[in-house]
Amino acid sequence: MRRWYLTFLLTFPLIPSAIAGCATVQRGPTETFVVRSTPSGAEVSSTSGWECTTPCTVTVARRGDFVVTVRKEGYVTQTLSVKSVPVQKKQRTLGDRVQIPTGLIGKATDMASGANLEHQPNPLEVELEQETLNPAFD
Repeated sequence: MRRWYLTFLLTFPLIPSAIAGCATVQRGPTETFVVRSTPSGAEVSSTSGWECTTPCTVTVARRGDFVVTVRKEGYVTQTLSVKSVPVQKKQRTLGDRVQIPTGLIGKATDMASGANLEHQPNPLEVELEQETLNPAFD
């Protein structure tokens, strides 16, 4: 009986810490990526394989950079890079300090899944310029 009681006393206080340490896994491996253009109605394609018409919202994997091409008839086509970068760290709170010993599991999981990353710029705002007509030289 005493052995069970001792085991309970030693492990029970660790349960909330272990659960709190995994709270960082909530972000998941995908994120919503938004593309807007002026004027709207531009065709968007990416090196990740998705396509849409602005304004649009797509779900993308957090891990990995990609290139976006925005085109509309009568306007200059633009090609822009979108980078996958680590999430900016927030101000630490008391809860974060309590999680530090057990939060390593959550951080390792986030790094493995890409949940600690986000794409920038997001939203992607594109200002399309009208094409200039060159007079034909004969």
